[in-house]
Amino acid sequence: MGSKSECQDQQCAEEECDPEECGDEKRPPRNDNYTCGVDRRPLLPFALITSTMLGALCMLMKQRPLLRQLLGNCRFLTGGIFFTYALTLFSMAYCALCDPGQLQRQDQQARQQLLQEGLGPKQELPMPGRAHKTWLYALPIRRYDHYCRWLTNVIGLLNHREFVIMCTGLVALGSIGVVVDAVLLLTSASGGRWSDILVLLIHGMYSLCIVALGGPILRLHVGFISRNELANDWKKNSFYIVQSKRTPGKLVPVDDLSDGEFNDRFDSFCYDETRNPWDKGVGENCWSFWCTSRWDLGQLGDF
Repeated sequence: MGSKSECQDQQCAEEECDPEECGDEKRPPRNDNYTCGVDRRPLLPFALITSTMLGALCMLMKQRPLLRQLLGNCRFLTGGIFFTYALTLFSMAYCALCDPGQLQRQDQQARQQLLQEGLGPKQELPMPGRAHKTWLYALPIRRYDHYCRWLTNVIGLLNHREFVIMCTGLVALGSIGVVVDAVLLLTSASGGRWSDILVLLIHGMYSLCIVALGGPILRLHVGFISRNELANDWKKNSFYIVQSKRTPGKLVPVDDLSDGEFNDRFDSFCYDETRNPWDKGVGENCWSFWCTSRWDLGQLGDF
Protein backbone atom coordinates (compact mmCIF):
# COMPACT_ATOMS: atom_id res chain seq x y z
CA MET A 1 0.00 0.00 0.00
CA GLY A 2 1.26 3.50 -0.84
CA SER A 3 0.53 6.83 0.83
CA LYS A 4 -1.79 9.23 -0.92
CA SER A 5 0.12 12.27 0.32
CA GLU A 6 2.21 12.24 -2.88
CA CYS A 7 -0.96 13.04 -4.83
CA GLN A 8 -1.13 16.51 -3.27
CA ASP A 9 1.56 17.46 -5.76
CA GLN A 10 -0.98 17.50 -8.57
CA GLN A 11 -2.55 20.58 -7.05
CA CYS A 12 0.69 22.52 -7.68
CA ALA A 13 -0.06 22.94 -11.36
CA GLU A 14 -3.28 21.18 -12.30
CA GLU A 15 -5.59 22.74 -9.70
CA GLU A 16 -4.14 26.13 -8.75
CA CYS A 17 -6.13 27.92 -11.47
CA ASP A 18 -9.53 29.30 -10.47
CA PRO A 19 -12.24 26.99 -11.93
CA GLU A 20 -14.34 30.09 -12.63
CA GLU A 21 -11.66 31.21 -15.10
CA CYS A 22 -10.26 27.91 -16.39
CA GLY A 23 -13.14 25.49 -15.96
CA ASP A 24 -12.86 22.01 -14.52
CA GLU A 25 -14.31 18.55 -15.18
CA LYS A 26 -17.80 19.53 -14.01
CA ARG A 27 -18.31 23.03 -15.37
CA PRO A 28 -17.09 25.29 -18.18
CA PRO A 29 -15.28 28.57 -17.53
CA ARG A 30 -17.34 31.73 -17.24
CA ASN A 31 -18.07 33.63 -20.43
CA ASP A 32 -17.07 36.98 -18.90
CA ASN A 33 -13.38 36.21 -18.27
CA TYR A 34 -12.09 39.32 -20.02
CA THR A 35 -9.40 41.82 -19.05
CA CYS A 36 -9.16 44.93 -21.22
CA GLY A 37 -11.09 43.08 -23.91
CA VAL A 38 -8.76 40.03 -23.82
CA ASP A 39 -10.23 36.60 -23.10
CA ARG A 40 -8.23 35.03 -20.24
CA ARG A 41 -9.47 31.47 -20.80
CA PRO A 42 -6.89 30.44 -23.45
CA LEU A 43 -3.94 31.97 -21.56
CA LEU A 44 -2.76 28.74 -19.94
CA PRO A 45 -2.50 26.69 -23.16
CA PHE A 46 -1.10 29.73 -25.00
CA ALA A 47 1.56 30.20 -22.32
CA LEU A 48 2.45 26.50 -22.35
CA ILE A 49 2.81 26.22 -26.13
CA THR A 50 4.50 29.60 -26.61
CA SER A 51 7.03 29.08 -23.82
CA THR A 52 7.96 25.66 -25.19
CA MET A 53 8.47 27.08 -28.68
CA LEU A 54 10.55 29.94 -27.30
CA GLY A 55 12.66 27.41 -25.41
CA ALA A 56 13.33 25.59 -28.68
CA LEU A 57 14.20 28.89 -30.36
CA CYS A 58 16.63 29.73 -27.56
CA MET A 59 18.32 26.36 -28.04
CA LEU A 60 18.60 26.97 -31.78
CA MET A 61 19.79 30.58 -31.70
CA LYS A 62 21.83 30.79 -28.51
CA GLN A 63 22.65 27.51 -26.78
CA ARG A 64 23.66 25.50 -29.85
CA PRO A 65 26.32 28.02 -31.03
CA LEU A 66 27.71 28.29 -27.51
CA LEU A 67 27.81 24.51 -27.16
CA ARG A 68 29.70 24.26 -30.45
CA GLN A 69 32.27 26.73 -29.16
CA LEU A 70 32.62 24.78 -25.93
CA LEU A 71 32.43 21.17 -27.13
CA GLY A 72 33.10 21.32 -30.85
CA ASN A 73 30.94 18.70 -32.54
CA CYS A 74 27.74 18.40 -30.46
CA ARG A 75 25.44 17.20 -33.24
CA PHE A 76 24.06 14.23 -31.33
CA LEU A 77 23.35 16.28 -28.20
CA THR A 78 21.53 19.10 -29.96
CA GLY A 79 19.81 16.62 -32.31
CA GLY A 80 18.45 14.70 -29.34
CA ILE A 81 17.22 17.90 -27.69
CA PHE A 82 15.47 19.07 -30.87
CA PHE A 83 13.85 15.66 -31.30
CA THR A 84 12.54 15.92 -27.72
CA TYR A 85 11.19 19.40 -28.44
CA ALA A 86 9.44 18.19 -31.60
CA LEU A 87 7.93 15.14 -29.86
CA THR A 88 6.80 17.25 -26.90
CA LEU A 89 5.17 19.91 -29.09
CA PHE A 90 3.46 17.28 -31.23
CA SER A 91 2.11 15.51 -28.14
CA MET A 92 0.99 18.84 -26.71
CA ALA A 93 -0.94 19.78 -29.85
CA TYR A 94 -2.44 16.30 -30.13
CA CYS A 95 -3.65 16.30 -26.51
CA ALA A 96 -5.16 19.76 -26.87
CA LEU A 97 -6.93 19.25 -30.21
CA CYS A 98 -7.89 15.58 -30.52
CA ASP A 99 -11.03 13.76 -29.42
CA PRO A 100 -10.04 12.16 -26.09
CA GLY A 101 -12.19 9.10 -26.76
CA GLN A 102 -15.92 9.74 -26.78
CA LEU A 103 -18.14 6.69 -26.46
CA GLN A 104 -19.42 6.31 -30.03
CA ARG A 105 -22.49 4.40 -31.15
CA GLN A 106 -20.43 1.75 -32.94
CA ASP A 107 -18.54 1.06 -29.72
CA GLN A 108 -21.81 0.51 -27.90
CA GLN A 109 -23.03 -1.75 -30.70
CA ALA A 110 -19.88 -3.83 -30.48
CA ARG A 111 -20.38 -3.99 -26.73
CA GLN A 112 -23.99 -5.11 -27.19
CA GLN A 113 -22.77 -8.26 -28.91
CA LEU A 114 -20.63 -9.14 -25.90
CA LEU A 115 -23.44 -8.83 -23.36
CA GLN A 116 -25.65 -11.66 -22.24
CA GLU A 117 -28.38 -12.71 -24.63
CA GLY A 118 -31.01 -12.14 -21.96
CA LEU A 119 -30.51 -8.37 -22.09
CA GLY A 120 -33.57 -6.85 -23.78
CA PRO A 121 -32.93 -4.70 -26.85
CA LYS A 122 -34.74 -1.71 -25.34
CA GLN A 123 -32.86 -1.81 -22.05
CA GLU A 124 -30.35 1.00 -21.68
CA LEU A 125 -26.76 -0.18 -21.70
CA PRO A 126 -24.79 0.62 -18.55
CA MET A 127 -21.85 3.00 -18.75
CA PRO A 128 -18.50 1.27 -19.35
CA GLY A 129 -16.49 0.78 -16.21
CA ARG A 130 -14.02 3.67 -16.59
CA ALA A 131 -16.11 6.08 -18.68
CA HIS A 132 -17.20 9.46 -17.36
CA LYS A 133 -19.43 12.29 -18.61
CA THR A 134 -17.90 15.78 -18.67
CA TRP A 135 -19.24 19.18 -19.74
CA LEU A 136 -16.83 19.57 -22.65
CA TYR A 137 -18.24 16.74 -24.80
CA ALA A 138 -21.71 15.51 -25.63
CA LEU A 139 -20.80 11.85 -25.12
CA PRO A 140 -19.07 10.13 -22.18
CA ILE A 141 -15.28 9.83 -22.36
CA ARG A 142 -13.87 6.30 -22.35
CA ARG A 143 -11.14 5.68 -19.75
CA TYR A 144 -11.54 9.22 -18.44
CA ASP A 145 -8.49 10.44 -16.52
CA HIS A 146 -8.90 14.18 -15.87
CA TYR A 147 -9.60 17.62 -17.32
CA CYS A 148 -6.31 19.42 -18.01
CA ARG A 149 -6.56 23.19 -17.65
CA TRP A 150 -3.16 23.67 -19.27
CA LEU A 151 -4.57 22.17 -22.49
CA THR A 152 -8.27 23.03 -21.96
CA ASN A 153 -9.12 19.49 -22.98
CA VAL A 154 -10.05 16.19 -21.39
CA ILE A 155 -7.44 13.44 -21.04
CA GLY A 156 -8.96 10.06 -21.83
CA LEU A 157 -8.53 6.83 -23.76
CA LEU A 158 -7.14 8.32 -26.99
CA ASN A 159 -4.74 10.95 -25.65
CA HIS A 160 -3.62 9.69 -22.25
CA ARG A 161 -0.35 8.20 -23.48
CA GLU A 162 0.45 11.38 -25.39
CA PHE A 163 -0.21 13.40 -22.23
CA VAL A 164 2.36 11.36 -20.31
CA ILE A 165 4.83 11.72 -23.21
CA MET A 166 4.27 15.49 -23.16
CA CYS A 167 4.90 15.69 -19.40
CA THR A 168 8.00 13.52 -19.72
CA GLY A 169 9.33 15.69 -22.54
CA LEU A 170 8.74 18.93 -20.64
CA VAL A 171 10.48 17.66 -17.50
CA ALA A 172 13.37 16.24 -19.55
CA LEU A 173 13.81 19.51 -21.46
CA GLY A 174 13.63 21.52 -18.26
CA SER A 175 16.24 19.32 -16.55
CA ILE A 176 18.59 19.41 -19.54
CA GLY A 177 18.06 23.15 -19.85
CA VAL A 178 19.10 23.76 -16.24
CA VAL A 179 22.34 21.80 -16.69
CA VAL A 180 23.20 23.31 -20.09
CA ASP A 181 22.43 26.84 -18.91
CA ALA A 182 24.58 26.40 -15.80
CA VAL A 183 27.57 25.18 -17.82
CA LEU A 184 27.21 27.90 -20.46
CA LEU A 185 26.76 30.59 -17.82
CA LEU A 186 30.15 29.73 -16.33
CA THR A 187 31.89 29.95 -19.68
CA SER A 188 30.02 33.11 -20.72
CA ALA A 189 30.75 34.82 -17.39
CA SER A 190 34.48 34.20 -17.80
CA GLY A 191 34.32 35.74 -21.28
CA GLY A 192 32.25 38.73 -20.17
CA ARG A 193 29.49 38.12 -22.74
CA TRP A 194 26.67 39.87 -20.87
CA SER A 195 24.01 39.48 -23.56
CA ASP A 196 24.53 35.72 -23.51
CA ILE A 197 24.44 35.72 -19.71
CA LEU A 198 21.07 37.51 -19.67
CA VAL A 199 19.48 35.10 -22.16
CA LEU A 200 20.88 32.07 -20.33
CA LEU A 201 19.64 33.36 -16.97
CA ILE A 202 16.12 33.85 -18.33
CA HIS A 203 16.11 30.42 -19.95
CA GLY A 204 17.54 28.84 -16.79
CA MET A 205 14.75 30.31 -14.65
CA TYR A 206 12.18 29.13 -17.18
CA SER A 207 13.68 25.62 -17.09
CA LEU A 208 13.54 25.57 -13.30
CA CYS A 209 9.85 26.57 -13.41
CA ILE A 210 9.09 23.79 -15.90
CA VAL A 211 10.74 21.20 -13.65
CA ALA A 212 9.01 22.59 -10.54
CA LEU A 213 5.57 22.53 -12.19
CA GLY A 214 5.86 19.45 -14.40
CA GLY A 215 7.95 17.21 -12.15
CA PRO A 216 5.26 16.59 -9.50
CA ILE A 217 2.60 16.00 -12.19
CA LEU A 218 4.82 13.49 -13.99
CA ARG A 219 5.71 11.70 -10.76
CA LEU A 220 2.03 11.50 -9.87
CA HIS A 221 1.03 9.99 -13.22
CA VAL A 222 3.91 7.52 -13.17
CA GLY A 223 2.48 6.27 -9.89
CA PHE A 224 -0.98 6.05 -11.43
CA ILE A 225 0.34 4.00 -14.36
CA SER A 226 2.22 1.63 -12.06
CA ARG A 227 -1.02 0.97 -10.14
CA ASN A 228 -3.36 1.12 -13.17
CA GLU A 229 -5.17 3.93 -11.40
CA LEU A 230 -6.71 6.94 -13.11
CA ALA A 231 -6.64 10.47 -11.76
CA ASN A 232 -10.43 10.28 -11.62
CA ASP A 233 -10.18 7.18 -9.40
CA TRP A 234 -7.82 9.06 -7.10
CA LYS A 235 -10.07 12.11 -6.85
CA LYS A 236 -12.98 9.86 -5.87
CA ASN A 237 -10.80 7.98 -3.35
CA SER A 238 -11.96 4.74 -4.96
CA PHE A 239 -9.02 2.60 -3.83
CA TYR A 240 -7.93 4.25 -0.58
CA ILE A 241 -8.37 3.20 3.03
CA VAL A 242 -7.40 4.63 6.40
CA GLN A 243 -7.60 3.76 10.08
CA SER A 244 -10.48 5.78 11.45
CA LYS A 245 -10.53 7.18 14.96
CA ARG A 246 -14.02 5.71 15.31
CA THR A 247 -12.78 2.20 14.48
CA PRO A 248 -9.37 1.77 16.20
CA GLY A 249 -7.28 -0.97 14.66
CA LYS A 250 -9.58 -1.34 11.64
CA LEU A 251 -8.98 0.03 8.14
CA VAL A 252 -12.03 1.56 6.47
CA PRO A 253 -12.70 3.09 3.03
CA VAL A 254 -11.88 6.79 2.88
CA ASP A 255 -15.42 7.61 1.75
CA ASP A 256 -16.72 6.39 5.12
CA LEU A 257 -14.99 9.25 6.96
CA SER A 258 -16.72 12.40 8.10
CA ASP A 259 -15.65 15.65 6.43
CA GLY A 260 -13.63 16.75 9.42
CA GLU A 261 -11.81 13.44 9.82
CA PHE A 262 -11.22 13.29 6.05
CA ASN A 263 -9.22 16.52 6.19
CA ASP A 264 -7.38 15.55 9.38
CA ARG A 265 -6.38 12.10 8.11
CA PHE A 266 -5.58 12.96 4.48
CA ASP A 267 -1.84 12.31 4.81
CA SER A 268 -2.57 8.86 6.22
CA PHE A 269 -4.66 7.59 3.29
CA CYS A 270 -3.21 4.38 1.88
CA TYR A 271 -3.72 2.75 -1.48
CA ASP A 272 -5.24 -0.73 -1.24
CA GLU A 273 -4.57 -2.81 -4.34
CA THR A 274 -7.33 -5.27 -3.39
CA ARG A 275 -9.91 -2.52 -4.04
CA ASN A 276 -8.62 -1.88 -7.57
CA PRO A 277 -9.85 -4.60 -9.96
CA TRP A 278 -7.58 -3.29 -12.74
CA ASP A 279 -4.33 -3.47 -10.76
CA LYS A 280 -2.43 -6.55 -12.01
CA GLY A 281 1.04 -5.64 -10.75
CA VAL A 282 3.52 -3.01 -11.93
CA GLY A 283 4.82 -4.89 -14.98
CA GLU A 284 1.43 -5.84 -16.38
CA ASN A 285 -0.01 -2.42 -15.55
CA CYS A 286 2.73 -0.63 -17.50
CA TRP A 287 2.37 -3.04 -20.42
CA SER A 288 -1.40 -2.50 -20.44
CA PHE A 289 -1.04 1.29 -20.45
CA TRP A 290 1.55 1.55 -23.20
CA CYS A 291 0.77 -1.46 -25.41
CA THR A 292 -3.01 -2.02 -25.32
CA SER A 293 -4.58 -0.98 -28.63
CA ARG A 294 -6.90 1.97 -28.06
CA TRP A 295 -8.37 2.38 -31.54
CA ASP A 296 -10.01 -1.03 -32.03
CA LEU A 297 -13.75 -1.07 -32.65
CA GLY A 298 -15.51 -1.86 -29.39
CA GLN A 299 -12.59 -0.71 -27.22
CA LEU A 300 -14.29 0.80 -24.17
CA GLY A 301 -11.21 1.63 -22.15
CA ASP A 302 -12.12 -0.61 -19.21
CA PHE A 303 -8.64 -2.08 -18.88
